[in-house]
Amino acid sequence: MEMAKRQTQSTSIQDIISHTKARRIRDRSTLESAKPTSKVYPLVSSVAASELPSRHLTENLVDLFNRKAQFMLPTLHEPSFNRTVDNVYNGSTDAYENFVLRMVLSVSMQKLDTQYAGLADSYYLAAMPYLEKAIQRKDVGTLQCLALIAHYSIITPTRAASYWVVGLASKLCQELGLTEEATIECPDPQTGRPPNPLEIDMRRRLFWIIFSMETGLAHSLGRPSAIACSFDHIDVGFFRPVDDEYITEEGVAPGCPRSMKKRVAIHFLSMRLLQLEIRKTLYMKKRPLPANDQDPWFFLMKQKLDNWLDFRPREDGGSGLDQVWFKGRYNTMIVFLYRPSPQVPNPSLDAARACFEASTYNVRMHRNQVATKSVDLSWIWTQTLFMALNTILWAISFPEIRQEHTKPVVENHIMQAQECIAAASERWPGVEAAMELYESLISACLKAYDGPTSPSVSDVKATSPFLDDRNMSQPLSCSPSTMVSSFGSPQSSEYTATPPSTHADPYAMPTPASLVHQSSDDHVFGNLDTPYSIEPESSKFFDSAIPIAPHLKQNLGYKSGQLPAPALPTSNPYQMRQTAITSPLTEFDPYFALMSDPYFQYSQIPDFYQSPLPGLNQQQQDELMQSLESDSATYSWRFP
Repeated sequence: MEMAKRQTQSTSIQDIISHTKARRIRDRSTLESAKPTSKVYPLVSSVAASELPSRHLTENLVDLFNRKAQFMLPTLHEPSFNRTVDNVYNGSTDAYENFVLRMVLSVSMQKLDTQYAGLADSYYLAAMPYLEKAIQRKDVGTLQCLALIAHYSIITPTRAASYWVVGLASKLCQELGLTEEATIECPDPQTGRPPNPLEIDMRRRLFWIIFSMETGLAHSLGRPSAIACSFDHIDVGFFRPVDDEYITEEGVAPGCPRSMKKRVAIHFLSMRLLQLEIRKTLYMKKRPLPANDQDPWFFLMKQKLDNWLDFRPREDGGSGLDQVWFKGRYNTMIVFLYRPSPQVPNPSLDAARACFEASTYNVRMHRNQVATKSVDLSWIWTQTLFMALNTILWAISFPEIRQEHTKPVVENHIMQAQECIAAASERWPGVEAAMELYESLISACLKAYDGPTSPSVSDVKATSPFLDDRNMSQPLSCSPSTMVSSFGSPQSSEYTATPPSTHADPYAMPTPASLVHQSSDDHVFGNLDTPYSIEPESSKFFDSAIPIAPHLKQNLGYKSGQLPAPALPTSNPYQMRQTAITSPLTEFDPYFALMSDPYFQYSQIPDFYQSPLPGLNQQQQDELMQSLESDSATYSWRFP
């Protein structure tokens, strides 16, 4: 926004976005909120599903859940859940079993296609009457219920605010002693019985899942984390890296093979520790160092990210979490590391280059994901897309970036991002209004190409909202050869330009030198008799001066410790509220929230559940169920 004001000689964002257009955007957002429907069927349901699907369809949906949802967040022990399905179809009235089955069905239907969103919502409604009794146990089963609600809330707008549900689960994790290695194997507080191997494994799983959800929400919303604000507060070991069929109450079957599914999950979860370290250093309390992105800390942090990328799984098992997906997560952390932050508000030219390349790669990746329907268009996915577009617009404030990337090329990147945002707007209210807001900002930022292009630091540096005298006094070198490089030498740079034809990557992103030799899966998992042996064979990316816990060496040093969680809100979590979505502007520019009406309203997505909405009726529900029953075989092969 600072760049947009500079390029249009404006003193306020209101000069760029007129009051008339502001009202039009607000009205469009209100209109979106009043009509959360797809082209054919509503995205929500007015009635709960009265019956379960046929057993054949249920088995297909459970299989889909296992192949999609369980890869990233292995919430359920699959053999145990299969027994739950049998029990419910045999007439069980157990609240936990009925709740979990209906939530699994709703999550799987959301992952099928947008036209089944209303049908999925009907099973979400059908699960709610069982919730109160299901969570009364206050055990790992309760955490599973809350995790399923949170998972559902991430992939579609819901009546329960996801941050409330995840906050409740985080508090329960602490009360159950799951947040520390020293107490995770303690006897059950109600029965006094020591946990068996299966229960211990599930405790570890649920801790890491809730920790990931809570940290991810805090990361996306810019709020404090309730479980840990630093990577060195986590000492809980990971769960066993074998398939569920080999994990029983008696222990892990000897000689069982290692699981690709669990490896994908563990690698994803370890990413949260890297995010915590970046966030603690750059986005929390300001400190004397690092003063700029030439500080050695940036070099060490970049090495940790490279190491994490090196050990990404080579196969995805049909989950969609392939090497390209992990490269996208890596790029998101690169942007998080090098973009303007409260600690380093004035990044160098090389930092801007890295952010630009990472963001354009992600835009191309997101576009392919939309075309192939390989991932869920969750609100976190939408936030990541906003971040990529914001970063591209910021990066072109550097004349050198504009010299290296012509205006037509940048416009093409922006157009691809807008296409993805348009796809997200079909599911998430408020996104379409953000598109119109972006039109004005994009037009203003692209005017930079009409001005001078002589090499210099960023055009918007002098008006950074985080600017202070200490940072102004720091010398900022724009030459790669003079940096204490966080990117290595020019010859080994992560983003050294090479012809696209030399790379197998479909998005023409330069291949890191560290990926030339892929590591073996055997380097990731150690002895299965210990719960957290995931140390890679080589530790060349880690500074020996940094303390490293044995079970988390891949992600760097973590010491035991814990911070208390803040008090939970007392409001009813099931009142008619929409999952919170932050504005693409507040995500990049916190001071946007200080603007006066009507502009401040754009950063607050309206509560579209405040009034009755047109939802899926019983007739439409029957039609969709009949269609899904007949097409179940098709959907079985659609998700290999």
